[in-house]
Amino acid sequence: MFGTVNSFAKASTLLLSILILSSCGSDADGDCFYDTIDTKAKVIDVKSHADGEGRIAVILSFEASKLGLSDQEMGDLKNVSIDHDFLARNNIEIGNRYDVTVSEITKGSCTPSFVSFHHSLE
Repeated sequence: MFGTVNSFAKASTLLLSILILSSCGSDADGDCFYDTIDTKAKVIDVKSHADGEGRIAVILSFEASKLGLSDQEMGDLKNVSIDHDFLARNNIEIGNRYDVTVSEITKGSCTPSFVSFHHSLE
């Protein structure tokens, strides 16, 4: 029984990985490939967004990966519009640290990088 469950888990993980990597499409050179880095992102600032539309910019600093070379905005990374309700619902404040996985492209012309937060942000 345990061998079947373990094999199913491995097969599911492999299938999910293939699905994620193949979903970004192909370029003239072939498929896109990513390196993944498990790291932390720290909230270093919370301020009005520069667009002037009432959104909030949550600024993150990454400990590792190319994203650590400059500050990043959480809303841009998660493709969400952050407002005061989002901050309150998720208890976001300066100093919070989040476990994340950063995927950085090594080959191809798909999305250069994307971030998976290991926390449920609603």
